[in-house]
Amino acid sequence: MVQTCTVLAAAVGWKFPAAAEQRYPSFLANSGAEALSGAVKLARFHQHRVQQRHCGPPDSSVLFIGDELPSDFAELETTGNGTDSGSTGLIPLARCCCERKAIQELAYPGFVPAAIVMSAAEVCADSPLMRHLQQYQLRGGLVIVRLRAEDLVVPADDTLQLVPDILVFDDTLTARQVPFGAFTARRTLYGPWMTGKLSTFHSTTFQPNTVSTRHLLRCLPNLAPGLYRRVQPELDLLLRDHQVLRRTFGELFSPSLLRVICAAGFVEHDVTVHGHYVSTGSRRLFDGIGGVACSLRGHNPEAWPDELRGLADGCIRSELGLRLRALTGLPRYVPAVSGAGAIEAALRMALTVQFPRTHVIIMRGGYAGKTLVALTGTERQKYRERLGPLYPHRICIDPFAVDACEQLRQAVRDFPVAAIQLELIQGVGGVRAVPAEVLESVATVSETAGVCVIVDEIQTGMHRTGPFVRTCQTPLRPDFLVLGKGTSDMLFPFALTMYSERVHERLQRLGSGLPDRMQELYGYETGYRGVLNTLRRWEQQPVQSQVETAGALYSRYLSQGLQMHPRVSEVRVFGLLIGIELNLRHTLTARLGLKPAQLYLLRMMQHRRFPLLMGYCQYEPQILKFTPPLTVTEAEIKASAEAIADALSTSQPRLLGCGLQSLLRSRR
Repeated sequence: MVQTCTVLAAAVGWKFPAAAEQRYPSFLANSGAEALSGAVKLARFHQHRVQQRHCGPPDSSVLFIGDELPSDFAELETTGNGTDSGSTGLIPLARCCCERKAIQELAYPGFVPAAIVMSAAEVCADSPLMRHLQQYQLRGGLVIVRLRAEDLVVPADDTLQLVPDILVFDDTLTARQVPFGAFTARRTLYGPWMTGKLSTFHSTTFQPNTVSTRHLLRCLPNLAPGLYRRVQPELDLLLRDHQVLRRTFGELFSPSLLRVICAAGFVEHDVTVHGHYVSTGSRRLFDGIGGVACSLRGHNPEAWPDELRGLADGCIRSELGLRLRALTGLPRYVPAVSGAGAIEAALRMALTVQFPRTHVIIMRGGYAGKTLVALTGTERQKYRERLGPLYPHRICIDPFAVDACEQLRQAVRDFPVAAIQLELIQGVGGVRAVPAEVLESVATVSETAGVCVIVDEIQTGMHRTGPFVRTCQTPLRPDFLVLGKGTSDMLFPFALTMYSERVHERLQRLGSGLPDRMQELYGYETGYRGVLNTLRRWEQQPVQSQVETAGALYSRYLSQGLQMHPRVSEVRVFGLLIGIELNLRHTLTARLGLKPAQLYLLRMMQHRRFPLLMGYCQYEPQILKFTPPLTVTEAEIKASAEAIADALSTSQPRLLGCGLQSLLRSRR
């Protein structure tokens, strides 16, 4: 991962000599579209900060140089053969403009949009546009340049004086064989975004994937041999010198994450992962985070490459479709490379087939991702601040309110509702199941008013809560069902959006090319093989009963260990999706302004007999979240439950000592 960030930083100076003295840090993503989304978010965020200091309204518009907006970025195509054809923007204030028109607009001193986006092919030293862009940057505007592999074959002319603010990379750097995306940015832009509370501002769903980053490094010598020769000595040094590796990680990727790694004791040379465990030196920790509930059988299964190679060519996708239909009841699917991407696909298709209906009902406490379009279904305001305007037609309903069902019916009466988006169990929002009566109302509204239902099973699906998808145990008959990177066991960036036959027929009548475009962009063969391999493997085991049995054991052991605990309010167990709600308001650590829940997590990592990794809910950090592998053994269940109970019984003074030790480690 650090080598990849080093390559991207070197690519900036390789293509833009005027920027060679700067070291641009990187954010790694799943695709070029996700990276572009992050780049635009960063540009808008920066402009909001600047204008806030100057007490003026920010200009959040984004101007794309070219004839059309990038595919799957901002425009929702609804043009078809019917009488209800038209178009609507998913991201307001994003528009395209030809070079001649852009020059005319940039000639006005008052025209300073948040960002101007262009391809590297449109960057030319003697172009009139370059002179206007330099003046635009002096007025505070940002330039985003999209770089492809072919742009890195030869270095740029030394006369090129443009210094881009942000650069976006896509999967041409991996020869389109595996998903990849990234953006790099000037440190003055990127620095404020990667410190403190904003350190996970863009995405927490993408842990930089080993397959993607290793494949980029394999492809680089052939795709850009000159750049590779220039950067190779630095790449070799990263393998030899652990201090350089550590320093470069903080410089080019995430200083805040480096502090977390140091505090947790994972800054050693010999950190490895295998099966259910993470090992560092002689210490072995049980992984109860599971890639945000997407790792099904643990890390690095040795047989996985052979399993994929053993699948016969030719019928992968047809067999996959038949199996998914039998498991979900939905006959169609399109690929994605992340849960957020799969959510975006569902929203695009729902709004397309429902046009001119525009509104989306989302459930308060829901989480759909942090990319620009996925934020439509992410309720929490802090993830949306200083990024607007975003898709405006959202209606938030609290599913736990006493009048939630009436609110739902009223919203459908008052607004042109196209879709209702919900999670059956709100993983980020506290590991809480949406009440059965609300699901009944959603099902009724869907049937009577023709509203599309989008069910997000990224954390509940793939047998995480017992059945393959939890929807089959509800009255819902969704038009869309979303599965995340659990489809490939977290080994390969891949996700799926399942959809109904009626949606397919409507897309066909409209002449929409959305499914074909998604297939073209994200239909990676390894991804399809990974999903099919997962389904075949689970078919050979009684996975549902195993997960239900494991959940019952966790419920029993945790109840025994925590039933009289003064700081435990409730334990919620849904198969192997487990939440432990703590009451920490009056503890010593809370009164000192610390984060007691995180101190308990550190204590679990230091448990003498069975150290373990555990997470917490982003919306409610006082709720601990535990998602062990689906292949967890009874011995591991008993040992981990005991370790959790022991850690939560730690005295407040000892908890303070634990936090102090971690703080000292993080500052070495």
